[in-house]
Amino acid sequence: MIGQIVNFRYEVLEKVGDGTLFAVYKSRDKALNRLVALKLLRREVASNTAFAEAVKAGYQEASSLSHPGITSVVNADISGSDCFVATEFVHGTNVKERVRRTGSMAVPLALDIVIPVLEALDYAHSVGKLHGDLRASDIIVSPDGHVNVTDFGLSRALMSCPDVAAAYGMRSAHYQAPEIAEGQSPSVKSDLYSVGIILYEMLTGSLPFDGPSAVAVAVKKARTIPEAPRTLNAAIPKSLSDIVMKAIEPDPDARYNCALDMLRDLRAISESLRVGRPVRPAQAAYAPGESRYVDEEVRAPDSLKKSFLLYLGVFVAVVAIFLLGTIFFLGGKGRAEVPDVLGMTWDEASAVVERGKFTLVNDGRGYSETYEAGKICSQTPQGGEMVARNNMEIKVKISDGSSRVAVPDLVGLAEADATQLAGQEGFLVGEVTYANSDSVPVNSVISQSPRGGYRRPPGSSINIVLSNGPKPTGDTPTEPGTTSSTGTSDVAPAARQFEIEADIPSDAGASENVKIIVDDVNGQTVAHDEDHQPGEKVRVTVTGYGRPVRIRVFRDGRLVKDTKQ
Repeated sequence: MIGQIVNFRYEVLEKVGDGTLFAVYKSRDKALNRLVALKLLRREVASNTAFAEAVKAGYQEASSLSHPGITSVVNADISGSDCFVATEFVHGTNVKERVRRTGSMAVPLALDIVIPVLEALDYAHSVGKLHGDLRASDIIVSPDGHVNVTDFGLSRALMSCPDVAAAYGMRSAHYQAPEIAEGQSPSVKSDLYSVGIILYEMLTGSLPFDGPSAVAVAVKKARTIPEAPRTLNAAIPKSLSDIVMKAIEPDPDARYNCALDMLRDLRAISESLRVGRPVRPAQAAYAPGESRYVDEEVRAPDSLKKSFLLYLGVFVAVVAIFLLGTIFFLGGKGRAEVPDVLGMTWDEASAVVERGKFTLVNDGRGYSETYEAGKICSQTPQGGEMVARNNMEIKVKISDGSSRVAVPDLVGLAEADATQLAGQEGFLVGEVTYANSDSVPVNSVISQSPRGGYRRPPGSSINIVLSNGPKPTGDTPTEPGTTSSTGTSDVAPAARQFEIEADIPSDAGASENVKIIVDDVNGQTVAHDEDHQPGEKVRVTVTGYGRPVRIRVFRDGRLVKDTKQ
């Protein structure tokens, strides 16, 4: 496809992604002279003309959406055997890929992503448009933190072609509300269910429901209650954990009524974290189920409303005082508030719980990315909960520290030795590629990704580059400056070295892969392919032979530098 012109308009530049239904290409819109993402429906589904027409109609309808957090649709059409969708080109990494690479996100980062998503949904819902098929891979975060929601319009096509939806059921099964799996149409509440699943995944690094098939996932959603996010990641505030659990309630009536309701609560938590106040969700400004819109013609006079509100306020205050007094005199003595002992040592926690007449129970040990070894990383019940005084036990787990271990340094080792050392340290040797080297012996490791010393979970793969030895200089030496019988020079091309910079922005939010590809007279060579942390200054010396030497630098698959020397 590279270099082809689609529909006499879109010049395909490079492939940037592969999905279940679409292949995605970075392309240039020759009519408007701008970059677009060209999504080509895969041939096996594009041959279903009814589905192709439904895709075209769905995305054309979504092209009316105009919001900074929604990827705009430029065009959707069918050209020959191709069904394509052209959208604005958005630089960044989708949430699914970020979680796959780095695991759970810090609470502030997860909130910074999910709040713009809900703002985009609130706008779409207000103009009568649903997403209907929201997944973690539909949320793209740019290097500067801007969040975009993509693929509005696809759910309409899937709903109109149940055979296609069933064949590709697993692509959405984890994020789909239970009622959708039962055949109901998407709704505002099903969109919010999907947001809840995505937020759960961002906070914990895992999905609340999993299974080998779409049916197995649907059965789990109907029959099981997932663990609250806070039990998997003690750094999550209880109020945020409760919001997630409300969003993924199997009963739609128990979920948030609209995106704005959920947005208010999450904004309140984000603000509390920003200023260091205790984390409490905001109260809704209207009763559950009440419309946000008021009919001007039926409003009561201002004076009557003020009198009513005054009497109502007095009545509520009296009732509240009565109830608080009743609770204090009748029930207060029978309950106690659980102290928060997370992050404390056993001795520190023992002193705290003894003052409240609680009992500390050792519930074993566990790994924690949040709490260092020897500190309490989990407690049940959670701090702040009220419990009966006849049940004053607090079960805690002690952290064994991070589950990540240092990657062994394999550079310079023979392939067999590198494989053995990687296995001894709990890692696997992944992709093996080859390159020429004047200094590293044949079949020894030239470079590795990730580099030695980086911390990764045991069982991760280490990709290595093995040496093919020095570059060949020709079979039959001749005098300098002479040519062979084929008319080509037998003098080895001169080697030139170049210092390449590829710094990772400090606000990248996650590690990024840096790949440097050198094209010279000897062909194409991958000179560098490693992950680097945010803020890391990357300096790589590469070697090229002859002239010209083309050097391309990619960050997370995006071309960021292309030079000829």
